[in-house]
Amino acid sequence: MVSTSLIIVADRGSLKAYRVQATPTRGPSLHLVQAFDLTDAHGRLLDKVTDQAGRFPVGDASSGRHMNAVAERTQLDAENDRRIFKQLAERIVEIVKGEGESGWSFAAPAPSHKAILDLLPANIRDRIVEYVKSDLVKIEPTKLIAHFRSLQSD
Repeated sequence: MVSTSLIIVADRGSLKAYRVQATPTRGPSLHLVQAFDLTDAHGRLLDKVTDQAGRFPVGDASSGRHMNAVAERTQLDAENDRRIFKQLAERIVEIVKGEGESGWSFAAPAPSHKAILDLLPANIRDRIVEYVKSDLVKIEPTKLIAHFRSLQSD
C-alpha cells in the first residue's frame, strides 16, 4: 500500500493541506503546509451582484403580463460553484506537485467531493490513497488523524 505523505481537506470555500510525518513512538503527526480561503465562496450572492432574480421581466410585453426570471439565480449559483471548485482543484494540483512525495489523501463534503475530483488531472487523482466524504476543514490536526484509515496503526 502506498503511504500517505499529504492530507488535503476542503469544503466549498476553504482548503488545508497537512504534511504527514511519522514519529516512531507516537504515530503520525500532521503539520500545516498551506491554508487557503476563497472569499467568493463566503457571503450571499445578493451582496456580490447588483441584479437580483426577478428584476428582468420575461414574457409577452404586448399583453402586459410578465413572469419573473428566477432561473437566473440558479445559473449564477452553479457558475459560482464551478469557479470555486476549479480554484480549489488548481490549488490542490499546486500543493500535490510541491509537497506530495508519494500518495495523498483527500477529504471534502459529499456535494463538493466529486466536483473537485473531476477537475483534477488524472496523474494527480491517481495518486490518491484515501477518500473521505466529510467536512473536516475545521477539525484540529490531532483529531484529523482518526478520520483517515491510512494513518491508523494496525
